[in-house]
Amino acid sequence: METEDRIVILDHIKNICKRKCILPVVAIVILIALLFIVPFGSLLSPKKVDGVFNLKSSDSFVTVSTGKMKYTGYDVKNGLGTEFSYYYALKDGKCAFALIPKDLVETSKKALAEGSVKEEINNLTFKAKVIEPNRPYKEMIEQFSKDLNWTEEGVNSISTGLIASSANYHPYRYIFCLIAILVLIAISIVRLVINYRRYKDPYSFTVCHYLGKDERRELVDEAQEELDSENYLQINATYITENYFIDLDNSGAFIIPLKDVIWVFRLGRRGFDIRKHTLTYTINFISRDGELMRIPKKSSDEAMAIMKSIKATEYDIITGHSDAKRNMALEIIRRNQEPVTEEEKTEED
Repeated sequence: METEDRIVILDHIKNICKRKCILPVVAIVILIALLFIVPFGSLLSPKKVDGVFNLKSSDSFVTVSTGKMKYTGYDVKNGLGTEFSYYYALKDGKCAFALIPKDLVETSKKALAEGSVKEEINNLTFKAKVIEPNRPYKEMIEQFSKDLNWTEEGVNSISTGLIASSANYHPYRYIFCLIAILVLIAISIVRLVINYRRYKDPYSFTVCHYLGKDERRELVDEAQEELDSENYLQINATYITENYFIDLDNSGAFIIPLKDVIWVFRLGRRGFDIRKHTLTYTINFISRDGELMRIPKKSSDEAMAIMKSIKATEYDIITGHSDAKRNMALEIIRRNQEPVTEEEKTEED
């Protein structure tokens, strides 16, 4: 009969998998929300607008076909050094502005003096983002109103308040963001599926990475039997039984057959918080085949207690880190990897 204090490896694995499902689910929800919030559809298929006076505040990205527009005399550059020119149009007592690429305007460059800009354009089509007055626009209006011997308030009073700005049209940034979001959604879905499958079949959880699934199933069952016997040493969430090292910390579930281990040592590292002077330790297990398994996030006391407990087992395991011990371990690995001769096979028989 199971008691409330019974340590069940499969239940621990299921709890880990449930927790690991939370982050992918949250990420998927947020990323899908971003797909609706950011106007990717408008970017990939800009709305066609006939004239700058037909812009709406609800528009994001547009393809504008201009009527007759005049040059304000002012240009700006974006961060990449591309030059744009401010043009304006008057209609029914209203004034609309557009910020158009300079190289697009200069379609008849041969007829213009070098460095000059067309004073008037007609029926030009360009892609833009619909924006409200920003700092470069306000600086332009300040100078433009002086040229007209008018006030900024006067110009703003007849302005439509919306600008068709090619300088703010950055399709590649949005496309990069769209690709990044889709990739993150795909990664989150994959992680969610993996963790859900592991929850449904906890034996598939990688408790020992160098063993196959069938071997891991056997490993979990045998380790559970030894835990049920209650003949083990416990250091917080770590259990050392007669034949297994079992770690059931919140970060994962690890089971290592002690018969496979030739060397175990700890390595400390400082966390990201420089105000904390304590180190966290990783317990490193080296198998007879040279496989490495790391058990992370142990305190100094935990790491020392684990090392002493492993040293006290009946297995001949090298403990601690030094060049001499590393060379001993490498020599054992080298011997294990040497092919067995026919004579050695005969002697074993």
